[in-house]
Amino acid sequence: MSVNYHAYQSKGVPFTNYEVVCAQWREEFTGYNPERIVRILHLRRDEEHLYLTYLGEAYRLRLSDGVLEKKREEAWTDELYFNESMSVYHLLHYTKDVPTISGKWVPSHTIDGVVSRNPAVKDPLLTPFEEKYAGRTEEFKKACLAAGGVAIQAGDAAYEFEVFPQVHLQLILWDQDEDFPAQVQVLVDQCVTDFVHYETLGCMIADLLERL
Repeated sequence: MSVNYHAYQSKGVPFTNYEVVCAQWREEFTGYNPERIVRILHLRRDEEHLYLTYLGEAYRLRLSDGVLEKKREEAWTDELYFNESMSVYHLLHYTKDVPTISGKWVPSHTIDGVVSRNPAVKDPLLTPFEEKYAGRTEEFKKACLAAGGVAIQAGDAAYEFEVFPQVHLQLILWDQDEDFPAQVQVLVDQCVTDFVHYETLGCMIADLLERL
C-alpha cells in the first residue's frame, strides 16, 4: 500500500483519534532534550518549548509532556491533525546527526521504501488534484503563489514549496491535451530521508495539496 494512500486515509483526522500512536509519540518526547536538534536544524527554544515552522505555519513542542501545539491567530492549540503531527514528530525523530541536502530532485515515489506509483492504480492524493486543475493552469499558478510557492522552470507550471526550512517539495503540472490527461508530479531531494521517514512524504504531500 502506498504512503499516499495512508496519508489520504488520515486527511482531516484529529491526531488524538489515533489514541495509541498519539500516546506513543507524546511519551517519546516527554522530557525531551532539544539540544541536538536545535544545533542541527537551528531551531529556537526556550525553557518550556521547541519552536519550528511547517508549511509556513508556527508549531511548538511542549518539552514537559511531548505535546505538539499549533498557533492559530494569537493562541496556541493542541488540536492538530494526524498528518501534520506525524510530519513534525518525524522531523524531530529521524533527522540525522549530519544530514545532507543533495540538490538532486527525484520523484517522491522513487525514494527507498516507497511503493512505486502504478499507472493502473489511481493515486488517492494526486489523481483528484490532477482532475481539479485539468485545463486550469492559470488557476493552479494562482493557488501555488497564494500558498507560498516559488515558480520554477518545469512542465506547464511548477512551484517549489518549503515544508520545513531543510525539506522542500516541488510540484509540477503538465496540463491535459488531446492525447493525455493532466499529470502532476511531486519531487523531493534525493536525501530527504536524512530528515524524515519515507512514510512522512505522504503526510507532507497531503497537507500541501490540501492548501491548494
